Amino acid sequence: MGYVESVLAPGERVVHRAALSHWNFALSYFLGVLCIVGAGAAVYLDRQRGPLIAAVATIIGLLLIGIALVRRGTSELVLTDRRIIAKRGFIARTTVEMQLAKVESLHVHQGLLARMLDYGDVTVVGTGSSLEPLRGICAPLELRRKLGEVAATPKPPAPPA
Repeated sequence: MGYVESVLAPGERVVHRAALSHWNFALSYFLGVLCIVGAGAAVYLDRQRGPLIAAVATIIGLLLIGIALVRRGTSELVLTDRRIIAKRGFIARTTVEMQLAKVESLHVHQGLLARMLDYGDVTVVGTGSSLEPLRGICAPLELRRKLGEVAATPKPPAPPA
């Protein structure tokens, strides 16, 4: 069970789940692959020290790729019918939640390349504060559209106390 599922209130439902784009980690992937390719070249070019260099380069390459995948996999951005929940981290966790009633606007920033690859930075602005920008979100316009749909949906009256 993910973090979001563990904090949902009774009757609260997930409307949209966003993820970090792999493009956000392209440099880590590139450097990791470069290390692994370099490991192969080290073995080919130096038969004596090459295997040791290759082992170190392969470990570094796999660590770069693994860390990027863990960072992506342990980040959650969820829109429910009541709030927005953002969570980052595996061991050290950072979470931010904002009630939809407090949301004033959602800003999306996409450069040319980000528009072509369908990712961007999202900033949720609320009354009195705002969430820090959530960088490299896949399909940010879909998140904004879903937030608009949820905001436009009439809320059922609260049961009498």
